[in-house]
Amino acid sequence: MTFKLYPNARESDRLAGWVRLHCELYNAALAERIDAYRKAGKSISYFDQQNVLPEIKADRPEFVELGSHALQQTLRRLDLAFQAFFRRIRAGQTPGFPRFKASKRFSGFCYPDPVGWKLHQQGQRGGTLRLGSGKGAMMIRLRGRHRFGAQAKPNDLTIIRKNGEWFASVTLRVPEAACARARHDHQHRGVDFGLTDWATFDNGETIANPRWTRNELPRLADLQRQRARKKIGSLRYKRLNLQAAQLHARIGNRRRDFVHQKTSMLVRTCAVIATEELTPKNMSRSARGTVESPGRRVRQKAGLNREILSAAFGMAHQMLSYKAVEAGTRLHLANTRQLKPSQRCAGCWAIIPKTLGQRVHMCSQCGHTMQRDQNSALVVLIDAHTPGTGVAAKPRPLGRKRAKSKSMTREPPATTVKV
Repeated sequence: MTFKLYPNARESDRLAGWVRLHCELYNAALAERIDAYRKAGKSISYFDQQNVLPEIKADRPEFVELGSHALQQTLRRLDLAFQAFFRRIRAGQTPGFPRFKASKRFSGFCYPDPVGWKLHQQGQRGGTLRLGSGKGAMMIRLRGRHRFGAQAKPNDLTIIRKNGEWFASVTLRVPEAACARARHDHQHRGVDFGLTDWATFDNGETIANPRWTRNELPRLADLQRQRARKKIGSLRYKRLNLQAAQLHARIGNRRRDFVHQKTSMLVRTCAVIATEELTPKNMSRSARGTVESPGRRVRQKAGLNREILSAAFGMAHQMLSYKAVEAGTRLHLANTRQLKPSQRCAGCWAIIPKTLGQRVHMCSQCGHTMQRDQNSALVVLIDAHTPGTGVAAKPRPLGRKRAKSKSMTREPPATTVKV
């Protein structure tokens, strides 16, 4: 769960100071590893650097109030960066050596367990976050509320600074029973995601595409024109940079809220949801080409790519995946390459080639005529009810988890959920 923090001026300055100290520790640990290897050929581990933390806090008392576990997590963050670096080398990928970070670009810091902070939920929409202990503790107002009630136990906390604002991301430990979503209908729906309409269903219903990015492009272009006339690094240049970043954040927030609402509506009303596998990364690939073989219609493809990314198909699939499990809904993902929903006829199952400009499906073999996206939604729904012809949604391996110190204060509950 991500909460928005509302610190006052004193608390905001103190949080920024804590971020600078964490950034200083990160850069010092990185410099130590580089110097040790260059001068002595020695590799320094996370445990070597962690054991020096008491001496650092004795020499630099300002590090004491940050908390031992938070400082350890910053060193562990650097260690994970080195592990990823060596993993990419072994895989033959572009390595990307860990880099020094400026304090303004250092995202924040983390408490890996429920020590040194506490979340107080008050009322329906807000609460307070306590950081630190004793007289020096900060009580920061926050907005947001999770849906799991008193059964959820906070596990770890990440303080994030983004576009001049502060956020708290809390991972919750929740029993499996509390994760369940109520489903009040048992419909079977095929869904085709697109750009003309964000979603088209097998019965012809549609969800309009809000086009968040396109609607804000005039304002974004105006900010960029103003910024181009300012001296780089000046106060007005930085102010316009911040305004552009806030506009992008607003677009992202509206997109995420919309996708949350529509995917929740789907899993509440459907026992079966069928759609096709989509790979937005491949769909939005640039058409620029190379010097030897330059691409064609590059500007048109760039505009199409922007619309594809703005529609957030990948985000919708990700949300449907976990919400369907919580609601007991079966999510079926048809293999696009095998099934070819946009080319297949839902009436006779024949392949009828069509260009992107042909928005109506007309079968030359059986005479079936239907709007193209609706026909695709019907095809994936038929595929969901025909065993062996498609690829059902499979649980994907979880991403690389952040290493955490084990908490000795409580027994691990059944499920860990982050929302």
